[in-house]
Amino acid sequence: MNQNLENLADIEIETMDLSGKADGTYRGTYKAFPIEVILDVVILNHEIIEIIIIKHQTGEGEPAEGIIPDIISAQSLDVDVIAGATYSSIVIKLAILDALN
Repeated sequence: MNQNLENLADIEIETMDLSGKADGTYRGTYKAFPIEVILDVVILNHEIIEIIIIKHQTGEGEPAEGIIPDIISAQSLDVDVIAGATYSSIVIKLAILDALN
């Protein structure tokens, strides 16, 4: 389990390109045992206007959800992870990428 989570830190998170993304709501998921995230990303005029957590199964990583306002404000995944919830923060970012790809 620890190795699975430690591998998350090695994943390179791609840059988001919203220029060709149509308005709508996109579902994304990502799972790295024991963390699982299901979320919806709402796009309007090529910008993320809302990210809705549908499911966030985690041990103590609930504070990672605080990364969402940073991502929306920056319109980028290139934001700092939440201290103490690093792995959940990364899984949230990867679920957002899944929604947008």
